[in-house]
Amino acid sequence: MSTPLLRLLQSATTKSRPTNHLYTLQISCHVKPNASNNREGITSITADRVDVCVAAVPRKGEANAAVSRVMAQIFQVPKSKVEVIRGLKSREKTLAISELDIGKHSEDEYLQRARGILEGAVMQK
Repeated sequence: MSTPLLRLLQSATTKSRPTNHLYTLQISCHVKPNASNNREGITSITADRVDVCVAAVPRKGEANAAVSRVMAQIFQVPKSKVEVIRGLKSREKTLAISELDIGKHSEDEYLQRARGILEGAVMQK
């Protein structure tokens, strides 16, 4: 069973901000550690995953931190909002970007926009 490339989940609303719907975007990734510094970033996008190269080594969570940093830069969010939620010791990971405000977009529109952001970040060979 393949997982979808992107999933958008509505975060639980708090009583202090009931009108502001925040979402968590989950991204399926295949991480390639030990890349050279100038190859760090997204290398390709398939139907069910994003291939990400990072210069960090897969030791003590360094590659996880690096892939979180790359996604934070691409989506222009603080690094603290991006975390690996599945696959901590695997090359197949699921990242979550939390507390996203999708504005006036529908969930489907935001998912298309997020895919566009990822596609725009694919490095040219």
